[in-house]
Amino acid sequence: MTSTFHGLETSKRALLVNTVSMQTMGHNIANANTEGYTRQRVNISAASPIWQMGMTKSQAAGQLGTGVEYDSITRVRDSYLDLQYRRENQALGSYDVLNTTMTSIQNIVNEPSDTGLSSVMDDFWNSWETLNRDPSLLSARVSVVGAAQNLSDTLKHIGESLNNVTTDTNANIGKKVTEANDLINNIAKLNDIIRRNESLGDNANDYRDQRDLLIDKLSTIVDVSVTESADGMVSITSAGVNVVDGLNVTELTAANAQTATGGQLNGYVKSLQEVDTIRNQLNGMVQTLVTGQVKVTLDNGYMTSKDMTALNDVTLSDGTTILAGNTIPAGSTVTSSMTVMVNGFNGLHELGYSLSDPATAGTPFFVASDGGDFTIDNLAVNPDIVSNTDKIASSSKYETVGGVNKTIRGNSDIASAIVGLRDAVFQFPANLTSLSQGTTDDYFRALTGDLGLRAQNVERNFNNETNLTSALETRRQSVSGVSMDEELSDMIRFQQAYNASARVMTAVDEMLDKIINGMGTVGR
Repeated sequence: MTSTFHGLETSKRALLVNTVSMQTMGHNIANANTEGYTRQRVNISAASPIWQMGMTKSQAAGQLGTGVEYDSITRVRDSYLDLQYRRENQALGSYDVLNTTMTSIQNIVNEPSDTGLSSVMDDFWNSWETLNRDPSLLSARVSVVGAAQNLSDTLKHIGESLNNVTTDTNANIGKKVTEANDLINNIAKLNDIIRRNESLGDNANDYRDQRDLLIDKLSTIVDVSVTESADGMVSITSAGVNVVDGLNVTELTAANAQTATGGQLNGYVKSLQEVDTIRNQLNGMVQTLVTGQVKVTLDNGYMTSKDMTALNDVTLSDGTTILAGNTIPAGSTVTSSMTVMVNGFNGLHELGYSLSDPATAGTPFFVASDGGDFTIDNLAVNPDIVSNTDKIASSSKYETVGGVNKTIRGNSDIASAIVGLRDAVFQFPANLTSLSQGTTDDYFRALTGDLGLRAQNVERNFNNETNLTSALETRRQSVSGVSMDEELSDMIRFQQAYNASARVMTAVDEMLDKIINGMGTVGR
């Protein structure tokens, strides 16, 4: 059986629901530009109709409705889009860092250009060509030393620049780990707030927005795998570490960057690998040029500075023939051309004679400043040669005058052979570049070509991830973002519904007024 006041209750419910809808709509509009905000919706349903307890049906002709009620206020959000976005966002974070690093490395190598390493190497070889024309010319010797020092200085500058990239990258890893740990701790705090709020039956919409925004930011730094429990708390695994487990937190360390599969931490680790790759490639070129074995042919008339072994049969000035593979004594004059294996630039230079009196041989042109293997960081011109250019060994012959061996100043056989090293075929360390055998120019071109291809691939992947992440964010906003047109349309709808509900309540009130104050007064 219905109540006389039933209409008031129905209208009251309508007013309440439309009031909540208007307030929610106002909340959406107020946060239209709030980062990470998800538009909210009031879930409305018809209230349970009147029915008579203890009977199979009410006495009325049909069930009488009791108006409207709202069940909950929820976020309009697609969790699948969140999963896709975070997966691509962590890839974008990695490629963003790596693309920046590759650009820096390309700027350091500075090829192709008129001021890069290839130009410096050209000047070095050209200086030896000039010396080959007139080995006694002082200016030519000074030019050789200057070009060689410029080469070593350029390589050291490249090494220092690569060291700076490494230092900056390691520093950024530390900063990003600190930033990630801050996000992780805040996510755990929001877990607690959400759990306590939702244990009372409410939806902690705004707190969930804050938590999702923090997870999005965390996915930029490191890979994230998110699972949500029934109590509303999330667990997150990053870099193989369960960083958030409800209220418990395990902070990341710099070492965890090595196990990160995405995000900026992964990009920094790959950046360090790229720096090591280009450094190892350049070190391989330097080490091979200075000490790598190479086949050299010396013209007839060479006077051996030490016991040597030729790859071909040679004839000495006394008519003796030394078969290939046998020892040619020191001090022998070879009257035929001879092919020998030497240990790179230094090995060939050590076969020649200086202009100093007496003539000396065995002086290395380059030295390692730290005494180790030759690298871009330690390559230096022999200080003895820098202080006395006469010690540059360009001649293959000497003559004995008054019991003193004196270099034949016009001879430039060794200088000529050194010039030929530019086109000599070296064996370079395997797996460093696409070229393991060739000239130093070929190797450097392969090095820069490999660098360009890797940088191009990284840039392409970065652009692809940028577009993909942007498209996913657009899709997320189309679902979760606030549309002013839609909200203003809802405002008119809720306003009209509220006004109509108020008008119904006014009509019911007038009816009750008639019943209460206008009935039962006949005959008074």
